[in-house]
Amino acid sequence: MNRRLAHVFRAAPRPGKLLFLTWLIAASAGAQGTNSTPVTLEQVARAMAPAQTVFTHFVQERHLSLFTEPLRSEGYLCCQKPGRLRWEITRPYQSILVSDGSGVAQFEWMNDRWQKLELGLADAMQQVVGQIASVIEGGYAHNTREFTAAVSSGASGPVVTLIPRRDKVRQMIRAIEVHLAPDLRGTRQVILRETNADFTDIRFDEQTVNRPLPPGTFDRAKPLPLDAVRDALRAATGPPGAKPDA
Repeated sequence: MNRRLAHVFRAAPRPGKLLFLTWLIAASAGAQGTNSTPVTLEQVARAMAPAQTVFTHFVQERHLSLFTEPLRSEGYLCCQKPGRLRWEITRPYQSILVSDGSGVAQFEWMNDRWQKLELGLADAMQQVVGQIASVIEGGYAHNTREFTAAVSSGASGPVVTLIPRRDKVRQMIRAIEVHLAPDLRGTRQVILRETNADFTDIRFDEQTVNRPLPPGTFDRAKPLPLDAVRDALRAATGPPGAKPDA
């Protein structure tokens, strides 16, 4: 896997238009759905909208036709409205992509310290981060310009499938599948399907929703260490994965 997170996000469209997720996730109290009761895009958007903050662990597997085994990484995703996002890889290497809503920065752990990277495509990266944030805020039912969206019943809950409309995007990605919890209170899995047989599978667990994230979580100059973020959440909510606020 490319050590740069830009490789992971490269298929995302322009700002303010939802299309990706990753990731996302969003969990909230709100509309209820079951495997036997069809849900609508409007219900999904309403259920996601109340989530103001999200902290979740993820495991990402990149399945490439050139390799017999998937390329695996894991880490944590932090989100806070409006537009703040932190995507941190903890294994097999350490990397942080962080946005405070007005800009983006990337760090890698090298020579026993965090080193800030020069982003040659900082504007484009910020657009991608804005895209992810817009997914988290919920808007599947309203943006039909950039993609077509449909919801279906999967084996373990509703699945929102996003199909890009732009030719340039479709050359890189043919569909994004967002697998939701049966009660719409969280995103369990996102699958990014490319035009060939390659795909990226991201699974989320230990989600903590609507709990205050400590100052410095989204600092572009010196992000608060992940252990400090987790300690603050434990102090406020108990172990990661605490039940979201209703």
